[in-house]
Amino acid sequence: MAYDVVIVGGGTAGSVLAARLSENPNRQVCLLEAGPDFGPFDGGRWPDELLDARDMPSAHLWGSGASDERTLGGRVLGGSSAVNACAMLEGSPADYDEWGEEWSYDSLRPFLERAKAELRTASANTAHPAPFHRRFIDAAAEAGFARLEDPNDPGRPVGVAPYSANVVDGTRWNAAFAYLDPARDRPNLTIRSETLVDRIAIAGDRAHAVVTAAGEEFQAGDVVLCAGAYFSPVILCRSGIGPEADLERFGIPVVRALPVGDRLLDHCGTDVAWEPSELLAAEIATHVGQHGLCGPYAVVKAESSRCPQSSWDLHLLSWVSVTDDPDRFRLSVLVFHMKPLSSGRVRLRSRNPEDLPVVERGFLSEEDDVRTLVEGIAIARAIGSEEPLGTLLAHELLPGASVPESYVRETVRNYFHPAGTCPLGEVVDVHARVFGVDRLYVADASFMPTIPRANTNLTTAAIAERIAASFV
Repeated sequence: MAYDVVIVGGGTAGSVLAARLSENPNRQVCLLEAGPDFGPFDGGRWPDELLDARDMPSAHLWGSGASDERTLGGRVLGGSSAVNACAMLEGSPADYDEWGEEWSYDSLRPFLERAKAELRTASANTAHPAPFHRRFIDAAAEAGFARLEDPNDPGRPVGVAPYSANVVDGTRWNAAFAYLDPARDRPNLTIRSETLVDRIAIAGDRAHAVVTAAGEEFQAGDVVLCAGAYFSPVILCRSGIGPEADLERFGIPVVRALPVGDRLLDHCGTDVAWEPSELLAAEIATHVGQHGLCGPYAVVKAESSRCPQSSWDLHLLSWVSVTDDPDRFRLSVLVFHMKPLSSGRVRLRSRNPEDLPVVERGFLSEEDDVRTLVEGIAIARAIGSEEPLGTLLAHELLPGASVPESYVRETVRNYFHPAGTCPLGEVVDVHARVFGVDRLYVADASFMPTIPRANTNLTTAAIAERIAASFV
């Protein structure tokens, strides 16, 4: 089987690249995805759990390669865009300007806008937010946060709003719906699901094929890795591209020594949780009976004392979750550091592509990250003390009487925004080409040299849009 382009990974970036590159009818494109493909949206085969934008699915996920046992993302066509909270938020202009002139905010902004349009971004993930979410917005405004009409407005970096979301009539409008459904009938596009990739075959200094875990080979004029920040680096390593010592450890011949997987970026955080008063619990129960559970909804963009002016470095999200008692609820404000200094890494576990990578989160190795999250906890508590919330929260469950610094260290977790493991300038050039290997690209969240102050799905789609637009 021979194609002009083989794309590895059918998540957000892979869906964008497959759709855009197959617009040229003379280009044969193949998209390989490790998880299932439930077909087009209007085929009616997608599980309800993946469609409902109001809560987080628990099926069709990768396992965990980390000690915290948190999933490595969505294993399904559409990738994590099919299982995430649908937040379509941009980083600050300064975040993208850090990437250099060719990837500055001004150069990337048209592609951010294109991605928002293709993903049919709406003002919120539901028309029926839970009573806690509505009151959280009002309480944040009472605490001094501006109400934002557009949470992506760079001119108003701090404030509170329902987050912008890729939701259509209550459906999580994932990248497969947005990009692949209009392209599925093209004769020059092949989509292969349930196809786990092992490595890239390289002859001399040129990539020429993709080899699956089953030993099948897909000959390629160009190979584009879109397997995400956890899996793109280990595919490269199994192909002989990565840290020399790691490759030698597994007996992999070194094709190109590059710092693949050396810097894993993600936002990190914790939460403040309350038990609702009987009155608020009854309101939520009535709402759930009428409209179903709405887990996430609103976001506060806040600044710590270490944040640069005209920016933000904290996200605070309102969250409603059920407990073991279906008539009782836990109310939380999730607190995430959006520009952490700490980083981790991703490494091969073995040469077996069935084995998940070793993921070392590396959170809180820099003390300033702890201090920023402690300030975020204080902001969450301040919002929770304002009306119309203060009298409706029965008592604080977490962190309660715990010392905030200790609580942060004990409970820190990721925001499911892995990035930076094949970064611009170190592993790939400005066109996403892997240094020293011809016809091989990395075009997903791995590409980000620094992490933006936002949920990364929109930025990932914009990166893929831009790379597709310049693809030769």
